[in-house]
Amino acid sequence: MYINYGRKLLVLVYVDDLVRAAAGMQDITWIKNSLTKAFEMTNLGELRTFLGLEVSRQRGQRLLTLHQTKYSDKILARHGMQDARPSLTPLDPGTRLSSYKDRIMGEGEPRALSQVLYQSAVGSLMYAMLGTRPDIAYAVGLVSQFNQSPLWEHWMAVKRIFRYLVGTWQFGLRY
Repeated sequence: MYINYGRKLLVLVYVDDLVRAAAGMQDITWIKNSLTKAFEMTNLGELRTFLGLEVSRQRGQRLLTLHQTKYSDKILARHGMQDARPSLTPLDPGTRLSSYKDRIMGEGEPRALSQVLYQSAVGSLMYAMLGTRPDIAYAVGLVSQFNQSPLWEHWMAVKRIFRYLVGTWQFGLRY
């Protein structure tokens, strides 16, 4: 991120994508012209997506909304949860997860789970959480503690978060 404090201008760059934001159109035009002189660039118009974040603007109401509906659809499909029954909360109230080594002997052998599958699911949820879904932060933080040795009960908690996304896929952040 590059900041020009004098012009109150922000430029976000990621590999070959660039986003400009400023207080006025004259500053946007200035940075666009300055960059076009230095680099070969293509103007793709108004910002719609950036790093998987979808952006929608309602200029008349001065609203900017960030959401990840396409990303949510993609991760739900990848993990076979697109048709799951929605959940009202990301975690069952009172959920207490523990690792195998914390278990009291005699409870039975817990079922282990594929570490790769689990980490992929938790990582997908973490990207959604960091982008536009702070409402799942506690739940994702809890299940991410078991990335090294996930058990079946941990996978059930991850699936609950996915079920919550099924019912709230359209949620986002409004500024």
